[in-house]
Amino acid sequence: MAKALGSAKSGGRKKGVPNKNKIALIERIKEKFPGYCPVEKMCEIALDPISEINIRLTANKEVAQYIYPKLRSIEHKGEDGLPITSSLQVSFIKAAVTNEQ
Repeated sequence: MAKALGSAKSGGRKKGVPNKNKIALIERIKEKFPGYCPVEKMCEIALDPISEINIRLTANKEVAQYIYPKLRSIEHKGEDGLPITSSLQVSFIKAAVTNEQ
């Protein structure tokens, strides 16, 4: 029988817990390459002056994902939920000319 909408999650894996395959892969990497950290290796590539600029740029982009939150665009809306519009009215008035000397 289906759950009612809005009911709490029950059973299954808790959020953030890796599955068995991922745990096994991490253990194999730790055994074969002790002290290996992919983020550190990407940093080394990003700062390597001998590497091509495209490779360094890609490495920097990848490392940035672990340090900074991803930016996304947002749409500004007014109180009524519609996009904000603006207008500017310019009026020209005749200046008073004085002959002061």
